[in-house]
Amino acid sequence: MLKELSMDGANSISALCSHQLPITYFNKLVKLRVFKCKKLRNLMSPSVARGVLNLRILKIGYCESMEEVITEEEQHGEEVMPLFPLLEKLELCRLPKLGHFFLTEHALKFLFLRVVEISNCPEMETFVQQGSVKRLDLNKAMFNSKISCPNLEKLYINGANSITTLCSHQHPTAYFSKLEVLYIWNCGKLRNLMSPSVARGVLNLRILDIRDCLSMEEVITKEEQQGERIMTLFPLLEKLELYRVPKLAHFFLTECALEIPCLEEVRIHDCPEMKTFIKQEIFVSTPCLKSVNNDYRVKVGNLNIWTQ
Repeated sequence: MLKELSMDGANSISALCSHQLPITYFNKLVKLRVFKCKKLRNLMSPSVARGVLNLRILKIGYCESMEEVITEEEQHGEEVMPLFPLLEKLELCRLPKLGHFFLTEHALKFLFLRVVEISNCPEMETFVQQGSVKRLDLNKAMFNSKISCPNLEKLYINGANSITTLCSHQHPTAYFSKLEVLYIWNCGKLRNLMSPSVARGVLNLRILDIRDCLSMEEVITKEEQQGERIMTLFPLLEKLELYRVPKLAHFFLTECALEIPCLEEVRIHDCPEMKTFIKQEIFVSTPCLKSVNNDYRVKVGNLNIWTQ
């Protein structure tokens, strides 16, 4: 009947539980918090994890030896593996050796996951690693085709220094359709955030905050060939902040006129290479814009003019 388990400073354990435990061992567990367990290499096996049916909150932090949360997948026939089916909030904090959450060939679907916080996990290349041997991948995405979080609302990533993009460019348009808040800080190798096709499906984003990403050259990758003349991007976005992104040349390189209809507040600081918001002479419509760099006197209907 165990519902809540909190462990702090258990420095002699290398795993939370034996891999031979029955599937139903933690079937009533709702909240699991594991902090400061210095020798902990992983949390549990896939067979045990399959039985954790009621977990809603998972927090792991300051575990210096942890390399993965769930150990490498055993061979199973199903294409989609049920894992923590009721999980709502996931926090991974200061796990310096963590390479991935789970290594498996199966797809994972977290239907109820609404909040993800990943902070100071510098070796984390992707959330779900495919294959037993890490392959050299120049486009390391935190979210690839092996993970789906259709109801994700808040995403915070800070100090993920091994990823080069937030998500695979082949993702379906609706991948982040419920996302409302996105913070990306201190991701030293991140070159861009997402493709235009993925961005088109980000319909509920209200806050976008990008800081200290030293390799980022653009937020949205170069536009694919599209027929429309005007593109509506992030239709509910209210606040945009870009801080200390020294290589950022533009927000988006496109031939389309851009409309961000609900944008009210823009802050752009220490982005010395950013000459225009998008391509020169392309109109960026921001009819609700009220403040640029805390100046409420600025009235700019075309954000491209301001950035010039």
